[in-house]
Amino acid sequence: MGPDFDRRVVIWDETSRDYLVFVKEVAALRGRADGARSRDEAFDNHMALGRALYEHHLFRDALRSFRRACELHPTDVRAHFRAGNTLYALSRHAEAKEEFLLALEAAEAGGAQSADILPQIHVNLGIAMEGEGMILGACEHYREAAILCPTHFRALKLLGSALFGVGEYRAAVKALEEAVFLRPDYADAHCDLGSALHAMGEDERAIQEFQKAIDLKPGHVDALYNLGGLFMDAGRFARASEMYTRVLAVRPNNWRAQLNKAVALLGAGETEEAKKALKEAFKMTQRVEVYDAIAHLKTLQKKKKLPKGNGAEGEMAFLIVEPSKFKRVGRKTTLRQDLATALDIRAFQRVTRWSRCDVDLLEKEMNETDVPISYSGGGVAEKSIRKAALEVILRKLLRFLKPETFQGAVKAINEKVLSVLDATGSGRIDLGMFFAVLAPICSGLLEKRKRAVFDALLWRSNSDGGTQIRRSDAIAYIKLLRAVYIPSHGVSDMLELHGESDPSMVSYAEFLEMFNDSDWGFGILGTLVKLEAGDRIRHGQHTCSICRYPIIGSRFKETKYRFSLCNRCYSEGKVPSDCKQEEYRFKEYGSESEAMKDKCLCFNLHSKSSQGDP
Repeated sequence: MGPDFDRRVVIWDETSRDYLVFVKEVAALRGRADGARSRDEAFDNHMALGRALYEHHLFRDALRSFRRACELHPTDVRAHFRAGNTLYALSRHAEAKEEFLLALEAAEAGGAQSADILPQIHVNLGIAMEGEGMILGACEHYREAAILCPTHFRALKLLGSALFGVGEYRAAVKALEEAVFLRPDYADAHCDLGSALHAMGEDERAIQEFQKAIDLKPGHVDALYNLGGLFMDAGRFARASEMYTRVLAVRPNNWRAQLNKAVALLGAGETEEAKKALKEAFKMTQRVEVYDAIAHLKTLQKKKKLPKGNGAEGEMAFLIVEPSKFKRVGRKTTLRQDLATALDIRAFQRVTRWSRCDVDLLEKEMNETDVPISYSGGGVAEKSIRKAALEVILRKLLRFLKPETFQGAVKAINEKVLSVLDATGSGRIDLGMFFAVLAPICSGLLEKRKRAVFDALLWRSNSDGGTQIRRSDAIAYIKLLRAVYIPSHGVSDMLELHGESDPSMVSYAEFLEMFNDSDWGFGILGTLVKLEAGDRIRHGQHTCSICRYPIIGSRFKETKYRFSLCNRCYSEGKVPSDCKQEEYRFKEYGSESEAMKDKCLCFNLHSKSSQGDP
């Protein structure tokens, strides 16, 4: 039996006569159980009482019975297993995990007589770990359950869902296909298979799987919602709106479905209906992003309708200009290509919440983590650990995240970082390189971040307290760093260098020169720090001439036509279609005070010129 059931806890009025009678009767039964003639009989009595209470969803009382059974027979698999299920039902996931680990230990020690229950312990342990947000660890246990029992369709479904959750879509599809082969009427497995196929771009197959889930269970909310998302991505807005309407028929308070319905209606040209749906979504949740969407829709409606161009009707048409036509006024104005890369890294920081992890915590974790040095096939020293063990370290560093948010962070890190660090698919990660790759995007002073990078590379391969690292390690690190964060650079160059053994050493000062190089190092870090500092900068009433949103962060003003762009539109090379010219010259303003200072400077220069000053 797994712990993913309808967890309705019976709530008693503890002042009522019925509750007092119930407590008295249960106490009497426990007393009779403890008064049994032998320890084995007492154990059986407490287990039977616990199961009866559990089946009636009286979980707190059931837990007392299972805990007493654990005291009577500390190495009994069944008692720990049942206690784990009950703790999960009470949403005490960390305690449930500990009980399942004890059950696993007892089952492995029990040999052949515990073989039947072993796959289910792995499944339930995985479910408890997912409850804590530990999805990579859960994958290992689901995989182990499927190995022990190849026909365990539920283990395969959970494995596929977890793999999808960390962005490993191909492996997810394989596990989910096996699950639906073993159990064709498994609606949840069809739904998750549809999601994995959609993530891989196989939309026609995905639609079929979502439809199978809906046919098996007409009110399958996840299948309806995900099918709506697929139709949205495909531009089939009317069909998307229909799916979200069906979700709301089952779950009237689903604000996300209501918001997505509004977006779908807007895409279908139903502006008035979209506005009504947005207002309903805002009533449900009061979230600021819904309020911003309503404000944006109102802004678009106020604008005069322009001829259709690259933009939709009601929005200003725009052109996308090649990078060479974007010129800078002053060295402080950020290059368009650099800004695009830095914005992608900033988005990664936001998804993972890594910019809330202080670099001092990373240094502390590095100093406190004891991992033995091992040698790869190329003879390179490293401290490597399995992905599930790395996830435990991540949980400590991101302890402030809720489980579901942490899962999203792990997915992003797995897709962007671990996929590069484990390019061979071994399942092991060079921990020193991992710390060094993430150190630059932590919070903290810029110099501290760079120092943490060097310290991680020292920690990775140094056991004698040296102060220098191998030049080959430094070069390999920078190539890997660029492969992770700068999309135009692959991992192939880094892999080519991996086996080299340059005997020369570099100091921290020499490493900094390599790191700061704008062409071959990670000079983009300065632009990223500027973005971090500008998150809360607003520019009065200035809105972007393309997207019409208020400008937050840097404002890029074109000096001839005097239109303004936000960070994103500038990085994408968008300009208004009625401002066509051979080149565009932009000046960057970090705040409104800088723009005012610039105006004052221009005024003073003109005044001096009128007086004949040079």
